[in-house]
Amino acid sequence: MSRNIMKRVIIDSSSLILMYKCGVIPHLLSFCIPVIPETVFSELTVQGHDGVDFFQELCACGRILVCRPGKVEMQNFTGTLHVGEKDVILLYHEGRGDYIVIDDRKGGAYCRDKSIPYINAILAVKIFFMEHIISEEEFKQAWNFLVKNGRYSERIISWAENAGKEALFDFIYHEK
Repeated sequence: MSRNIMKRVIIDSSSLILMYKCGVIPHLLSFCIPVIPETVFSELTVQGHDGVDFFQELCACGRILVCRPGKVEMQNFTGTLHVGEKDVILLYHEGRGDYIVIDDRKGGAYCRDKSIPYINAILAVKIFFMEHIISEEEFKQAWNFLVKNGRYSERIISWAENAGKEALFDFIYHEK
């Protein structure tokens, strides 16, 4: 099955920063249409932080879509998430993306508990490798960087190591 229609993927700032630092953003752009809320754009473009000019350029030329969430109310929302993660989830509820890439522990737990499809940056890198978007060497370098810097638990790393195409099917292929 080929991936001829690109998915829209709503991404939090932590995931984008991790992917930027391990050098896979160009591969992300070839795989999907990244969507971020304005709050995430603000987090990515704080002067003095790594990647400010890079992210400003990608957003300015429309390679990353920046959206403002509407007024969708989230039922049973605990209020413990950072505003960027809340807005990522709001964009998903508004139908602005097919799934979420989120590296915030509480945000991931919320998605899991509410049956919102989500992955993290380490799984995104694995998908890029499985789909031959990155080489084995690029995969190993990115994987090692993410394991070292991504604050993933041993359980998450183990699950990601063992996840195959069947487990990640919905994140790879667009069925419409």
